[in-house]
Amino acid sequence: MKKRILQLTLENAVAFKGKANPKAVINKIIPTVKDKSKLRAIGKEVSDTIKKVNKLSLSKQKAQLKKINPSFFNKKVKVKKELIDLPNVGKNFRARFAPSASGPLHIGHALVISLNKIYAGKYKGKHILRIEDTNPDANFKEFYKMIPKDYAWLAGKPSETYIQSARIKTYYKYAEQLIKAGHLYVCEETPEEVKAKLKKGIQPFGRRDDPKEVLRKWKRMLTGKYNPGEAVVRVKTNLKGKNPALKEWVAFRISGGTHPKVGNKVRVWPLMNFSVAIDDYELKMTHVIRGKDHEDNTKKQKMIYDFLGWTYPEYIHLGRINFKNMIISASDVRKGVEEGKYTGYDDERVETLASIRKRGIKAKALLKFFYEMGPTKRDKTVDKKEVYKTLDALNRKL
Repeated sequence: MKKRILQLTLENAVAFKGKANPKAVINKIIPTVKDKSKLRAIGKEVSDTIKKVNKLSLSKQKAQLKKINPSFFNKKVKVKKELIDLPNVGKNFRARFAPSASGPLHIGHALVISLNKIYAGKYKGKHILRIEDTNPDANFKEFYKMIPKDYAWLAGKPSETYIQSARIKTYYKYAEQLIKAGHLYVCEETPEEVKAKLKKGIQPFGRRDDPKEVLRKWKRMLTGKYNPGEAVVRVKTNLKGKNPALKEWVAFRISGGTHPKVGNKVRVWPLMNFSVAIDDYELKMTHVIRGKDHEDNTKKQKMIYDFLGWTYPEYIHLGRINFKNMIISASDVRKGVEEGKYTGYDDERVETLASIRKRGIKAKALLKFFYEMGPTKRDKTVDKKEVYKTLDALNRKL
């Protein structure tokens, strides 16, 4: 142990211009000590060793370290990684992070938040928080406060904040515009009936309606003449397309649920791909950074842009990160807290931002972690032990 303490002290002293840091040395020693009753004695040994080493000149420290651990001086000098440039960046860079209010923010969310923050800084632009809550049954009141708080801890206060449930009239405005242009229609058939028809290349009945009839049915949806499930608004698409996920997708549906923000004032809600397309344009997003599992969603959203003659933002699709041995599912964490399995959203067994913050990890350490990862499209697996080992190392440097 004495030899180990001396080696670590010399390494730390040489790395930091001749002065070893007690905390840095003891933090490397503690994880290796099985008998915690010896910690006090070890702490004294560290303190005594540091005093002796710090009295030596830097050249003597190096000479002594070469005898104990010559390989220390063979380490390659790390070149600072430069973040790759994004395509087509103009004067007004704007990127958004758009979570639902269905659960707490976690380490998986932190990748996009971090990249938005970093690129907004790089290009002197804006990073925007938009809470997407157009599914009344999947949003919960407590997360409207928790999400902005956790976001601000990691990335600072967002440049702008929006909540989709407050923008319902905007979605209706564009829905009526697209109905009149013949791009949307009200469908009264069941999902199973539509799926069977599309498989045979047959168009759903409502697709044949003229815009006036579609508007009449749309008004009936808004005024409660249909029950949930009796009618939806679909997008007219290419029926001969090869990807079934892109055919006649649903833009609006009726919900009988009570929304945590607006109660029962709204019955007809846009689905994600419609509201996102409208918001990304209206809020002037220039770049959309998100997982490559959204590639089909991007194609749907581009349809709305094409109908309205808009220019697309730049879409950057990130590879999937498999967080091995880490609990990040928002619904699982929420359920665990509700059932008493976890003590709260900052329980150390889950990887929420609240939990990471409670561990003492600084936001800058997490930002640096994702800076090094960058916006790659390659899939990656990261293990819990390795993630926290890296974060702890970054944290100590900070």
